[in-house]
Amino acid sequence: MTKRELIYTVYERLNIENDDTNLTEEFVSSLLDSTRAKLIKQTYGNKGWNAPIAIKQELCLGLTPASTIDGETCVGSILRSDDVLPLGISIKGQDGAVLAIKSYDRTMIRINMIPMERLPFAGADQYTAGMLFGAIDIDRRLYFVSQLKGHLLLGGVKVEGIYERPEDAYLLTCGKASSSVKNPVHVWDTEYPLESAMQDDLINIIIQDLAGSMNVPSDTTNDSADIISRPAQQR
Repeated sequence: MTKRELIYTVYERLNIENDDTNLTEEFVSSLLDSTRAKLIKQTYGNKGWNAPIAIKQELCLGLTPASTIDGETCVGSILRSDDVLPLGISIKGQDGAVLAIKSYDRTMIRINMIPMERLPFAGADQYTAGMLFGAIDIDRRLYFVSQLKGHLLLGGVKVEGIYERPEDAYLLTCGKASSSVKNPVHVWDTEYPLESAMQDDLINIIIQDLAGSMNVPSDTTNDSADIISRPAQQR
């Protein structure tokens, strides 16, 4: 389902018209993102290897050589992403923004992701001198460092991750820039990164939360009938 379809499903289940309510589409959109993040953490937070492809997004990041990282030199040569990474959902205690990194021809790149504070000294000994290291800086830029200079030939990489706000990630998805010029599509009309089995849970949680705060009876059975009961009018 697209995000727009999910938003309208929430309206339909609450039995309200979106043009006759203070419940804006933007607010429901933010609820979808925050509730999705909670569901993914609960389901896959401790087993990232088993996360389905439906909840992942693939971003294309351009890379540029750099001489320093925040003014500090490194043992190896530095590559920095041109764009910042969207916030990732925590998977197994790690930043879910980077689950896999590939070259543009989809070849997997073996990168040892480490904390940013260790990056300047990475590869300093003979056992790690030939390894490629990566880290995410506080400004959310992705850095690569290695004493070997082969990585400097990379003009960009494909990064696979699970992101808190899919719309932010969508702006960096591969092929988005060229395709959007020919056929503009609103991000809400693209497939929402959520597996089908989670859709009912996502909507039901939001319905329950909104129904309580708005004092609206909710329909959480997800059938085709409108079984929302309305309070009897007093005479």
